[in-house]
Amino acid sequence: MRRHFNRHWVRATLATLILVGLVSAGIGADMGGSLTALCVCGLGFGFFYLMFPGGSHFGVTVANSLAVYVCLFVFFRDANFQDASKFDATVALALPVFGFLAGCFARRRRVAASIQARRNHDVVHLPRLDRWIPVLVVVGAVSFAVPKLNLPAEAQGWALILSMAVIAVAVAYAARDVVVLLLDIALVFESVSARLDRLLMPVMAFLTFYSLLVVVFACLYRIADLTTDTMQFNVLGQPGRLSFADALYFSVITIATVGYGDITPSGALVRGLASIEVVLGLLLLLFGFSEIMRTRDGR
Repeated sequence: MRRHFNRHWVRATLATLILVGLVSAGIGADMGGSLTALCVCGLGFGFFYLMFPGGSHFGVTVANSLAVYVCLFVFFRDANFQDASKFDATVALALPVFGFLAGCFARRRRVAASIQARRNHDVVHLPRLDRWIPVLVVVGAVSFAVPKLNLPAEAQGWALILSMAVIAVAVAYAARDVVVLLLDIALVFESVSARLDRLLMPVMAFLTFYSLLVVVFACLYRIADLTTDTMQFNVLGQPGRLSFADALYFSVITIATVGYGDITPSGALVRGLASIEVVLGLLLLLFGFSEIMRTRDGR
């Protein structure tokens, strides 16, 4: 039992690090910023999960919450504290996470009791949000006045740290409510996942037919392009031949009715094929949705 718990904890922590790492790469953070975000969120999640072990859905919810927090922090810093130093940003990033963990540790018995009670009852009402959400809103609103003050870099750093310290205190005070909210989201996620398991077969069947149409029409586009003297497509606004990869790409965006415009049909034959693919794709979507709903209702 102990060994299974450790494996589960390691998997959940790795999932958090991967998700936060992906966010760091997406926002273009440098190596130092990425490592800071990974360390703060990884240590925070590991400590929390060891103190209050939960199921896989609870781990995913906490990991996602930390990733969302990193995204919001980056937006908050870039919008209002652009000149704050990396050190100040690191301290500011860590404060709410460690404040939340400190609040959980200080109220660990009440938090654990709330988690156990919440698992044994259906989620009907959200936990109290008035203890911490208004503080976040007020701090966020006030901080948007900082750029207008034209503060020097050092003052911006201190303002950022102060803002996040206020948020940390609010989150620490309402740590139990935050945990209960995360647990409620995890329970809803678990319920949705259970329903998705029943929909797996019709979804796979739909994807099979969908991919079949994509491949068949990609081949038809390619054959039409190769067997005619005139070019059947415009590529980036100029007449051109399609590679098979281009044909697959065009087939996907056609059946999805996206139409980016980088590849467009110019010949009558391929225009007709594209029209047929769009109609078949819509019909498949309607029938697939109908089958999925029928399976969901157990018929």
